[in-house]
Amino acid sequence: MVMRKLVMTLAALFAIGLIAQPFVSRFFALLPVKPQPTTLYIDGKKVTESEQQGYFFNGDEHLPAAIEYQGTLYVPLQLVGKHTQQAVGWDTASRTAWLGKPPLSQPAAAETPPSPEQAGTGNRSQTAANRDSTAAANTPLTASEQREPAAQAAEQALPALFGIKLGDRAEQVTALLGAPARREPSALGYEWWIYNQDPNQYIQVGIAAGKVVDLYSNSPHARIGPVTLGTSYETLRRHYPLKGIVTFSYSGAQVEITNLTGERPLVMVQNSGLIFYLDKHNGKRVTALRMIGPLQLLQGGFYETKWTFRGQSPNFDPPPLSSQARAAVNAAHERQILDLVNAIRHRYKLPRLHWSEKAAQVARQHSRDMKEKQFFDHVSATTGLDPFERLKQAGISYQLAGENIAAGFVDAIEAHESWMNSLGHRKNVLEKGFTHLGVGVNTDYYTQNFLTPQ
Repeated sequence: MVMRKLVMTLAALFAIGLIAQPFVSRFFALLPVKPQPTTLYIDGKKVTESEQQGYFFNGDEHLPAAIEYQGTLYVPLQLVGKHTQQAVGWDTASRTAWLGKPPLSQPAAAETPPSPEQAGTGNRSQTAANRDSTAAANTPLTASEQREPAAQAAEQALPALFGIKLGDRAEQVTALLGAPARREPSALGYEWWIYNQDPNQYIQVGIAAGKVVDLYSNSPHARIGPVTLGTSYETLRRHYPLKGIVTFSYSGAQVEITNLTGERPLVMVQNSGLIFYLDKHNGKRVTALRMIGPLQLLQGGFYETKWTFRGQSPNFDPPPLSSQARAAVNAAHERQILDLVNAIRHRYKLPRLHWSEKAAQVARQHSRDMKEKQFFDHVSATTGLDPFERLKQAGISYQLAGENIAAGFVDAIEAHESWMNSLGHRKNVLEKGFTHLGVGVNTDYYTQNFLTPQ
């Protein structure tokens, strides 16, 4: 019996910003309804869909879970669908709505309901360097949390993300989603197909040998089976068992993964990984979804992993990259980070950021500096300059500026999601005063330079 251990690379984050908060005014319209907080029960179970008791978050604002108007009680159909585990659809052209199966005249894809992101902030800052499993997540479910038969069945069937499943052929992807906006290399040897044309359906599709091996989305309409963006941690646990240790067999090895149940729990379905990224500053609600093949999961070192095997050792190392290929992956990660930032800003109704090549050049130099000199700080160990001095030295005048840095992450997705779970980085990503972003990546060192030009 031979044992080999793969430990996730130490990853870290740091943020700095120079922020000015502009004055905001809002206008309200009066409606002839009684918009009062309402405690709603479905099948005798209390509905909790917002941090504000009695409210439902629709993606823009917190609204009462039920509204009384001229003697009639109205409940959001989407709220009912989520708690009865049925899809909700709406066709604007025919002004048709449905719960469950769509009418025969509607395409099957319309069954995917829009699921708005739950907004909120918190006080806890987190970095990938201190990722840990949450003990509470490993406690037995209470009677009210026991999974229904439908949820148990969902665990057995491989779900889809925007109609795409792991193992689907590349032709099926283009038939359903059309041609991608970009095709670019990944650090794990497959090709990312980037679909950023519709901010409500941003998705990255990983293709290897003509088949789907990785899927990711943080767009508001994303869902995997019964889980959507905004799904509460308790509801996620009802649908999928969140175990502290995840085990499966692959390529003759018995694999054991230490799960991060309090940050980005992993669930294995048919030997495929489902990763549910949680928003730690919004009650640990689901904020992004990923489906990944077992080989890619092992190659990426996403979790602390060990495996045992007999006979010849399996090879779970990522493919080596030439310097030219590494440069192409770095550039791909830079572009993807801009896409990921704009996707999350769209969810929070914030303006898109434009690419700044000048700021990107400054960011690239800092990432290269950190890697070559083996330090991790906003202040350069080589020049002693801070982010704002580096921008000025490059001839960039600005009204607002901020910088995020990260290290030790295998791809842009992991770096972005960790930034979003750290309050200082999140503030920069969601600062409405910024207009431009430049990103510089050097292997696993990442720098974001946000700014509003003078």
